[in-house]
Amino acid sequence: MGTKRPGAVLLAALLLAACTTSRQRMPRVAPQTARATPERIQEMVRQAIQLDVAADRAADTLYAPEALVVANARVRFAAPRFAGVGYGGRVTITAATVTLEGRFAWVMVDYRWFNLERNQAEAGRATFVCEEQPSGWKIVHVHSSQVLPWDR
Repeated sequence: MGTKRPGAVLLAALLLAACTTSRQRMPRVAPQTARATPERIQEMVRQAIQLDVAADRAADTLYAPEALVVANARVRFAAPRFAGVGYGGRVTITAATVTLEGRFAWVMVDYRWFNLERNQAEAGRATFVCEEQPSGWKIVHVHSSQVLPWDR
């Protein structure tokens, strides 16, 4: 009988490994090639807030490189980006309005953040400015503030 060739065994193992699929769940990010509608812009904003609360780096793909994010009068460079939001917990969007005009969109959002493990809850408002760029729709500016107790 012939001798085994280690190169052939290694090649077979590499081909087998290349053919396997990963079962890792990828985060949902708004499609960048679809025509803009208020619903699609609102979904992108919703995902930005939800991914941010989860400290998911996929949120970064929704922002333009030059985006400015301000929360409670402080510039934020990473999660949590939104006023009143801490790490963990969950967020609920309670109201949203979208104005779409040409290659710009303005979105105003009311949200509630809850961390039941720490017995924390906060309300916030955010205004997003989105722009259609060559790579698709991106968030270029966000300003958020915690809602004052008498405005809740």
